[in-house]
This record gives sequence, C-alpha cells and structure tokens, in this order.
Amino acid sequence: MVGVPGKYKGCNTCRVRRVKCDNERPFCRKCLDSGRECAGYERETVFIIGTIEDQGRCSSHPPRVVKGKKTGSSKKSSSKQSGNEDDGRFQLVANAPLRPAWDDLISLSCQGQTFQVQIAALFTPLNSVTRAYATDEDEGEQNRTIFLSFPIYQTPDLTPYPGEDDFQLFSQCMVHLAAPGQETQTDSIFMFLYEHNNSITYNPSLQTSTIRRLGPSGVRHFPNHHFFSRVYRPAAIWTAILSSTPTFLSGPEWQTTPFESHPKSCLDTLLDVLSLLPSLFARFNSITSPNSTPTLARRLLAQDLLGNMMDVELRLSNWFTSISGSSRSSPVYWIADPAGYESEIPFTETFAFRDGVTGLGVVYYWAGLVVLWGRMWRLYWVLFEPVVEGVEVGGVVLGGRLGGVDPMGRWGVKGRRRVADDCVRGLDFLLGGCAQPDLLGWVVEVVSGFYAELGSTAGAGWDGEMMGDGRLEMGWVQGFRARLLQRGRDIGEVVGGRGWVDYMSF
Repeated sequence: MVGVPGKYKGCNTCRVRRVKCDNERPFCRKCLDSGRECAGYERETVFIIGTIEDQGRCSSHPPRVVKGKKTGSSKKSSSKQSGNEDDGRFQLVANAPLRPAWDDLISLSCQGQTFQVQIAALFTPLNSVTRAYATDEDEGEQNRTIFLSFPIYQTPDLTPYPGEDDFQLFSQCMVHLAAPGQETQTDSIFMFLYEHNNSITYNPSLQTSTIRRLGPSGVRHFPNHHFFSRVYRPAAIWTAILSSTPTFLSGPEWQTTPFESHPKSCLDTLLDVLSLLPSLFARFNSITSPNSTPTLARRLLAQDLLGNMMDVELRLSNWFTSISGSSRSSPVYWIADPAGYESEIPFTETFAFRDGVTGLGVVYYWAGLVVLWGRMWRLYWVLFEPVVEGVEVGGVVLGGRLGGVDPMGRWGVKGRRRVADDCVRGLDFLLGGCAQPDLLGWVVEVVSGFYAELGSTAGAGWDGEMMGDGRLEMGWVQGFRARLLQRGRDIGEVVGGRGWVDYMSF
C-alpha cells in the first residue's frame, strides 16, 4: 500500500532524534538554536510492503526501540536530563534582562543554577586542537569534560583572501562552569575557538555558510547571537572592507532581526554603517581601474560615487556625535595617565576610553575613516582628469556639497594620518582588558597599510616629503603586534588549563 506521512508533523531532524519539534517554518527553531542542520518538513512517499516477520516496518522508518527496565545508572542519567529534551546535554539559557552581546559578562542559567559567565574568543586552527576526555560514567557523551591542548597562539592572517567565495568562519564553542560555591567573576567562561577562510587547516566542505543557513532569525538568541555579533560579524565586515567585496550583512534584515531579543550596543550600530563600505569600494575599484578610460561618463560615475561616500561619511560622523553627547563630565576618551602605560615613540600620549566597548567602537570608527578617506581623496581627483572621449565644455565646476569641500585638509594624507595616529594611541588601553584580542588585529591591518603607503610615497611629491615615510610608526606597529601576540598566548594558557565541555559548533 502507499505510505502516508503519519501523525508526526515535525521536521525530519527532530523526527529522527525522537524529540518534540516546534514546527517553525522553514526551519525548526530547536534545531537552529542547538546548532544542528534542520532537514526540513518534506516527506518522501514510500511503499510499505509488510510481512508478519518484519511487522510492517521498512527501511525508510526510524528503527523501533524496545525500552527495557532502567538500571540504577540509567535512572541517574535520566534525572540528570530532567526537563531537557536534547539528548542529555545541559542547556545554557540567558537570564533576563537580556543585555547587548558585547557585555563581557553574561548571566546564564544551567540546570537550576545561575552563573556569571565571561565571554571570550580566540583564533585557533581547529584541526590542531587535541582533546583529552575525563572518564565519568555518569556524564553523557555531550557532557564529557575535555582538557584542551593546541599549538602556541599565532595571530591570524588577515590578508584579504583571493576569489569571490563567501567569507567562511568556523567555530567550536566550549564552556567551563565553576563548581557551586566556588564561583568568582571570571571562573566560568564561554569560549569561542574559531578560524576563517585564510586558515589552511580546516576543510570548508565540512560546513558551508553556517550564518546564511541559520538566517537572521536564527541568530537572535544565545549563543547563536553572541557568535554572530562578537565573532562572525566584525570579522566578515572587516574582511569585506579590506577585500572591497560586498557583504550580505549590509542588508536591513541582518541589521534588525538578530537584535530583536538582545539590544544593540554602540559598536553594533557602527558596524551597521561600516557594512556599507565594501560595496562602495567595489565600485571605486571599477572606476579607478588602470584599464578604465577617462570619459565624461566615468566622471559622472565618480561624482555620484563620491556623493554616496559623503553620505556614509556623514553617518559615521553622526554616530560619533551620538556617543559623545554634550556632557564634558563623561568624555568618550582622554589622554591616559602616563604611569599606567608604557609610551613608545612616536606615540608618547596614549588614550583611555569610557569603557572597552565604546573604545573599540571609536577605534573602529577611526580605522573606517582611514580607508574611506583614502578612496575619497583619489576619487576627487578623478573628477579633474582630462577626458579623452566626448566634448568637454569649460572647466570642471563642482556644485552642491562638493563645491565647498577642501579635499586637502579633509581627505588628504594629513587627515588620514591624524586619525591613524589616534587609532594606535588607543590600542594599548583596549588590549589590557580584552578577552578577544583578535578584534584589534583589523585595526592594526588598516594602520600598518597606511603607514606602509607613506613609506612608498615618501619623496614622490611635496605631500609625501612633508608627511615623512612612516618608519617610526611602523616600528611601533611591530611592537604592538608582539604585545597582541602575548595577550593571545596568555588567554591560550587559561583555556588549556581548565576542564571544558563541547557545547556546540558553527
């Protein structure tokens, strides 16, 4: 006879796991929140040919499990899973009121207990991590304590990867919870170990477009939201900026839906604006390509793009104004106490910030201006290149906003050097208490590229000669890279010295 779907209406993944499904379409929330791939709701029509011997079963049906009497150990395991339908794995639930993902401490509930958990992340070649499992017969397979060993930390390669493949980032989430009654502020840790496209140790075919598969609604809740906001999103946006490759994260649904439960921080709103830059930079590369011919049409395209870049520049300025406010009693940043930090030439004055999240946002804001102003400066002079096609009547007359622009003082080398210097003055303060040191690597990549550009243009013209060659600045950057490396290794020692539980993977 022809088979029918049966009474079970849940997704195929929950059906195989024999757990209750929430029936959310197109993908089940239970699967997405636990990091599993939802197999959807389609049912294959099958022909069931039953016999007395096989009791009408066929291979397309899940095997029938005959439950025997529970032993003492199984009862203990069952009580451990009480109220949990997820194969015995303990569940971490974020406690209300929900805070922005960038808060380093999060309140989590687990099996009736409340923990204050530190969020951290570290670049790690995942295939190089070795695991030693503690033996405990009472622990389920997914709850086994793990002691990690991995190679000495190295800063990730942030060079833009070639090709047009989607940005890929793979992560293993580990959790360490302090024993009851022994908790301190940093004893419980939720750790994201991750690597991305430039890593050569991970096989991308094992997992493809995890974030796109989850969709904006799949990253609303912990821990998916924290992985998306703190690890994936900044890395994907900065990779897109440096490679001038448009990113899907600029879409409005990716800037709203993931933040329906956890509110945005000032850093999240800045990343919304920065996500607009890659598509503008892709257009810039097309207009300024060595193969492009100076024509009137090209000039119009350059003028239109420059106007679009000025719109984004204004949004960045408005963002900075919004966090600065008008109160002098609570400035965003100030010159730090010289006794607190070892200053190095040429940056003898370092900055301190109101808090770490605001400080990271301000440094990202300055770094964004460095890359944006460089392209706006080049694009401005495209408008004055003599055309080789068409008829040019009179000189170039700029109206509107472009008419009152002083490009030399606004977008030239002086302006970019000022904000690049501001970037590096704030890095040591941020590194001191940072649980995700790799976040600063993107800023280092931007400023080192700018100072290297100074070296390549020194002596080439009055502007380069006046600004110097950036050798002192490059020396400072190399020193900071060493401090960044040491910070990552310090965190790595903490990770390797504790017992962990594999929580989920992305």
